[in-house]
Amino acid sequence: MASAFSRKVQLTREEFMRELRGAIGNLKYSTEGNDIVIGDGGKLVRISLTDLGIEDLGSLHLPMQRVDFNFENMNGTEADTFMTVWDGHTLRMGG
Repeated sequence: MASAFSRKVQLTREEFMRELRGAIGNLKYSTEGNDIVIGDGGKLVRISLTDLGIEDLGSLHLPMQRVDFNFENMNGTEADTFMTVWDGHTLRMGG
């Protein structure tokens, strides 16, 4: 698995931050602007949010974010496990 990649999600930054806790479980995190660092110690997931604006799909106007993931000091299995939980949760939060 790559150590960095992106997802496009349909929600605002505020909605993303409200849903973050459910997506990461009991892991600790900190924020600085649009950057989120998950974990403590040596194994970290760094997430950067980029507002993509409103996407118009017919009569729907959907707020979109790009979520960039960078894994530090994690092997492929650890990153896959994190993303399996993440993707399972984000399917419910609009990702």
